[in-house]
Amino acid sequence: MQNYRQIICSTYKSLEQPDFSFVKRAFGSRPYDPMIKRLRDFAVIEELVEAEDDVCFSYLVRGQNAMWRLDLSIVGPFGIFVRVKARVTGDDFLYPGRFDLTGFEVKLLEMLRSAGIKLMTTEELNVEMPMTLYNTDRHKVRLYQALFSDRELPPWEV
Repeated sequence: MQNYRQIICSTYKSLEQPDFSFVKRAFGSRPYDPMIKRLRDFAVIEELVEAEDDVCFSYLVRGQNAMWRLDLSIVGPFGIFVRVKARVTGDDFLYPGRFDLTGFEVKLLEMLRSAGIKLMTTEELNVEMPMTLYNTDRHKVRLYQALFSDRELPPWEV
């Protein structure tokens, strides 16, 4: 948790009055493009348009028989890799060490790991973060909102 907090504090400059100026710079510099190019050699990847409250790049990953969503934080080297379903649950979030990964998922996770991306679990994403954001009440902010999107409810609770 301390490492996440240091990265978040360094990027936002303050937890009480966050500086969001990094967002425009990060979206302009497109730091993940080289890695996405490598992933495209392995899978069909479609970039999704970021929402106004996002602090991540979002992609739809298409395999032969399934789809996944990949979110890559602009706050730090963190990602969310989720099996796309009509209703997403915490069990749909993929990370190294899961016992039920397909060969395709293992390959993609390895590519993300080798690029320095830490894939987050829902347990990590649920850790409270004492931070002021626009849409989420200060007492409800979790790592998910700080690292990916200031939506009050994370995708596994919608």
